[in-house]
Amino acid sequence: MKITNKYFGEIEYVPEEKICFPEGLFGFEDQREFLPVPFEPDSDALICLQSLADEELSFILLNPFLFFAGYNPRISDADRSAIGSPEDEDISYYVIGVIRDSVSESTVNLKAPIAVNYRTRDARQIILEDSAYTFRHSLGGLQGEEE
Repeated sequence: MKITNKYFGEIEYVPEEKICFPEGLFGFEDQREFLPVPFEPDSDALICLQSLADEELSFILLNPFLFFAGYNPRISDADRSAIGSPEDEDISYYVIGVIRDSVSESTVNLKAPIAVNYRTRDARQIILEDSAYTFRHSLGGLQGEEE
């Protein structure tokens, strides 16, 4: 199968690579199937999440653990059930980024990460109750942060 993406051009993929969101994403409930395309081979640091129904729709995802050492999302039982009740080690988390020309103007949504069941590839965008996380967390602070 093939799809065209604004960052990578034409991409070939197999159906087993897609990620399914039974309820869609917030604001895009009708978009249920996406293809994750890493910007660098064998790395999930930065991913383009391409809609399979709309070639014009894609999101930039970041692996939050690579950028925010203290990030600790807690998935509810209902959210866990919605993606097939996986064990913690079978869940991958990603955050949606809004990337601007300047890193200091770029943000990520730490409040509503995407939880993916690594085994089934079912996913759900969840809202965390932790007040430490925001919908528009600046990436600008990373420039001076130490690991």
